[in-house]
Amino acid sequence: MTALSLLLTASIATAGYEEGMAAFKARNFEQAVAEFQQFVEERPDQHAGYQMLGLSLLSARRPAEAVAPLEKALELKGENPADRLYLGRALHLSGKHRDAISTLSRLNIGSLPAKNQSQVYQMRSASYARLGNTGSAAADLGRVADLNPSDAAARFEYGQMLHSDAQLDPAIAAYERAVSMDGSNSEWKTTLVNALKVKGRSTSGSAKSGIYRKAEDYARSLVGTSASYDNLLLLGEVQLGGKNYESAASTLQQAISKRRNDWHAHLYLGQAYGSLERYNDAEAPLNDALGLASGEAEKQVLDYLGFVLEKQRKFEASITAYERAGNAGGAARVRENQQIQQENQEADQFNANIAELERQREELRRQLEEVPGATNEPPRQ
Repeated sequence: MTALSLLLTASIATAGYEEGMAAFKARNFEQAVAEFQQFVEERPDQHAGYQMLGLSLLSARRPAEAVAPLEKALELKGENPADRLYLGRALHLSGKHRDAISTLSRLNIGSLPAKNQSQVYQMRSASYARLGNTGSAAADLGRVADLNPSDAAARFEYGQMLHSDAQLDPAIAAYERAVSMDGSNSEWKTTLVNALKVKGRSTSGSAKSGIYRKAEDYARSLVGTSASYDNLLLLGEVQLGGKNYESAASTLQQAISKRRNDWHAHLYLGQAYGSLERYNDAEAPLNDALGLASGEAEKQVLDYLGFVLEKQRKFEASITAYERAGNAGGAARVRENQQIQQENQEADQFNANIAELERQREELRRQLEEVPGATNEPPRQ
């Protein structure tokens, strides 16, 4: 709480006040509360007593109790930025977020030192966020980031709030700036890659490829720092999204070598092979994934397995997989294709029989031509 101090009223030479200040400076906040409580009871007209009682209660983590003395301090001295800032903090920490926003918004924020401006915007942003107003919360965090241009963490936090407000493009820009300022933070890079994945899924054409290439570059940087399962899996995902299927297959094989008991990597490997039309190769990792997945994940695996089996013309197995996945449409399509294939096979067989009969007829004609006195005409009864 001492870090919030702007300008405290000069010390009052009255019993209880000096003892309270000594206890406050020694971080004995409960003792300070007792001393200042006694002081305001004896001198109810003294602004400084109420201000320090409120600060002591805040520092003692009793923010709800700090509201009343800080309101009284504000009442006694009029519009005092320090008292309004402290009161706003007490209201915010007490969960009275609308009151905190109203109190802090009455400050002439631009007139405060930059450090105190940041504090106001951070508190107001947090209160907006608690009320679900992520747009206003993001705007305040943007002001914090601008006030602290060398603070990478402030820029990243701004990006997170933009992301929460579904402002994906500005969020990505904020993440990228934070990462450019501090490239050693793996958590930030992971967040950035995941945001780019979301952006890539909703984009098409050359722009989509560019987004996934950027995501792959950041993901490769993560793997270069630590070739962990999670980092390899993330790289494999963005390679899949960017249609870099050969690289994805190689990356996902490495991921599986790190951890074999997670269905995700097995499924993604099967999808990489499927995208390469290597359906026979896809079947084994999909079956591995099936043995590890459960619930909705199991249905996801079964659905893709149904597709792979369909491509191999393993119709009965494909139908079973689709039905277990709850994909009635897929199962119906395979049955239809199976029927069409059967009809085509029957037609092919019929045509083959006709061709064989024609061959035999031609052979018989040839043999008749070789018999003296024979005719090519069939015998008459």
